[in-house]
Amino acid sequence: MGHATGLVNAHTHLEQTWLDPFRPDVTGTTFTDWITGTLGAAKQAVGERRPAAIREGIERGIQMLLDSGTSSVGDISSTGWSIGPLLESGLSGIVWVEVRATSTEMGEEALQKARALIAEWRPRERNGMRIGLTLHAPYSLLPHYWQAGLAYAKAEGLPVCIHAAESREEYEWFRHGRGPMQETMERARMDFPSPGVSPIRYLEESGALELKPLLVHTVQVDADDIAIIKRNGCAVVHCPRSNLRLRCGRMPLEQFLAAGVPVYMGTDSLGSSPSLDVRDEIEVAVALHWGLVEASRIVKLAQQPLP
Repeated sequence: MGHATGLVNAHTHLEQTWLDPFRPDVTGTTFTDWITGTLGAAKQAVGERRPAAIREGIERGIQMLLDSGTSSVGDISSTGWSIGPLLESGLSGIVWVEVRATSTEMGEEALQKARALIAEWRPRERNGMRIGLTLHAPYSLLPHYWQAGLAYAKAEGLPVCIHAAESREEYEWFRHGRGPMQETMERARMDFPSPGVSPIRYLEESGALELKPLLVHTVQVDADDIAIIKRNGCAVVHCPRSNLRLRCGRMPLEQFLAAGVPVYMGTDSLGSSPSLDVRDEIEVAVALHWGLVEASRIVKLAQQPLP
């Protein structure tokens, strides 16, 4: 069932395909409003049917990938429900099992669930589809569980993926401990003081970059952050349409390429992007970086195999 075109969609959330009707329109919304408002409203609207909607969406999303000529995908799964269908799909790539831990209770449960899913599915890897671990984002895991997740990934030799430096709100909280993300964390009673450094610096200081994770979004970065990513041998994923819909800003793609950092293309989920077709992503990226990055170079970003 694979495709010869070799298109690679390095970042999807197939289990969020059901969010398609709730995606912000082209005018967008802020990242924190999307997390605290859009997602909550969608869950309330779908109600008890959500598990079925997630499973149906996964199957629909896989078909969308195949129909668009995608041969390899990097998918994030917090439920584990996309793993089996992807192993059967003929697509190659990586499914990263996601962990979030904003409280002690949540952290213990999330890590235990991730370990169980990976132990169940990793021996059944096939068709070039591997299983890995996603520590969702540096702000969504308490430091203790962040370290526990890193230790587990290192011990098991798992491929790792992390959402990092995606939004202005994330950067503002990491550097200065203020803004909408600080307010969100206070409402959630999350005991996690601002580190006072950039998200990328935090990843390095916490030891995360030693595992050479695939870093998704990396929009809110400066020259020092890019140098850190390069120094640690990490790669990044560019999701321009999601970044625009969630008002995250423009990834400095030309700076990453000039530094020699490997860059992949991804659509993100239908909760923040209008399609799972990486060709649509390329078209927007060409316009977004016009005059800064040659179009032919952007096309090639969606044709390189995942690390």
